[in-house]
Amino acid sequence: MAEESVPVKEETAVAPEVHEAAKKLLTRRFRFIRKPDESLKRLARLGVKRVAADMAAHPQRYREPEPEEPLPEVKPLDPLDILRKDHQLPALPQVFLELQQAIGSRSTSADDLAEIISQDPGLTAFLLRMVNSAFYSLPMQIDTISRAVTVVGVNQLSTLAVGTSVMSLFKDVPADVIDMEQFWKHSICCGLIARRLCRMSGKGDPERAFVSGLLHDIGQLILLQVEPERATAVHAHARAKDAVLFAEEKTLLGFDHATLGGMLLRKWNFPYVLVSAVLEHHHPKLGHKEAEPLLVHCAETLATGLGVGSSGEFFVQPPSPEAWASMNFTPEQMDEMVEDLDEELEEAFSILLDR
Repeated sequence: MAEESVPVKEETAVAPEVHEAAKKLLTRRFRFIRKPDESLKRLARLGVKRVAADMAAHPQRYREPEPEEPLPEVKPLDPLDILRKDHQLPALPQVFLELQQAIGSRSTSADDLAEIISQDPGLTAFLLRMVNSAFYSLPMQIDTISRAVTVVGVNQLSTLAVGTSVMSLFKDVPADVIDMEQFWKHSICCGLIARRLCRMSGKGDPERAFVSGLLHDIGQLILLQVEPERATAVHAHARAKDAVLFAEEKTLLGFDHATLGGMLLRKWNFPYVLVSAVLEHHHPKLGHKEAEPLLVHCAETLATGLGVGSSGEFFVQPPSPEAWASMNFTPEQMDEMVEDLDEELEEAFSILLDR
């Protein structure tokens, strides 16, 4: 990849050998993108800059795990068997169920929603922090949930409340199985980028785009929580074969984490648009009335290309040509997409994980 001047908010001095290592890593990470357009080439260069800085600050994150020999056997699995294990799935709190009903009801008022949210002090405090953050950049301070609902909107705030509440349900995934901090960093970044794409393209709803991106890899968490040995074995196969993770999941398990995640959200009665965004984030169907599946699909490519966090997938997925073309990306828009992203990511990360 040829070097190119890319505007960044603050340059970080990186040793030449670290920059070269980042360049090699990104070249490998983009290996499945056969004919990149100019916007994807710019994304790769931005990824080199970001990963080089992160590599200099956190070299331990980039140590290759020792390959397993021989590779563990992986038997196929029916995803319905996982969803039938109710005792192993996260328990949905009452406020979550009431919020679900509120989203599905056309008669829900601002007062109704405020009353539901106010039952949970933790959720109340979290939403007020979110509304008063750069996520919304409102000109005034919001000090009550009633006011937050009025300013942000009933559907928007309820979608945000339900989607972000899911994060608190996954506290039992073993640390030796996946780095949850890196997982959520990737997921939050995907949500923030999907939200930026929503505003840039004028397609979809910002809150739904954010929540869709935030939850797009939830199937991975379920698989790691309910079937940790199987899930880690699939990861080992993907690493050893230099294969795309979701493709290796289909080969070994018979389904991928996107399918499992979509099925879980359907079981939890999530709105159809969020279900389809999670279900289709690797292979979006064209012709959807809602834009969120396309937004999340493209956001996943951007977040992985920038090397923000990690969901366990090493490679940048080749975006659907039709979905990518529908965004009308330019190299300059790639620059805009990452402008101040780290600052927004850091603030959202501190709010979302401090619950």
